[in-house]
Amino acid sequence: CLKLYCDCFAAGQFCGACSCASCQNRPEYADRVQQRREDIAARDPQAFTRKIMDAPGGGGGKHKRGCNCKRSHCLKKYCECFQV
Repeated sequence: CLKLYCDCFAAGQFCGACSCASCQNRPEYADRVQQRREDIAARDPQAFTRKIMDAPGGGGGKHKRGCNCKRSHCLKKYCECFQV
């Protein structure tokens, strides 16, 4: 569970009430979690920044790096764009 697709890990938090199986993103593995965060940040310095920025005027949001939804056209619930 030390991957960016885990919402807790990507947000910089330990897993709590999520549905991760055999999760290592817990306080007892803090050293391992910190090392993994540093490794990911070394490869991609913007990995832990928000991907959707608030639009001026409060109307929805805008994708920071652009959307990658090619087939679903942002119509699926798992798409970050759909959730905005």
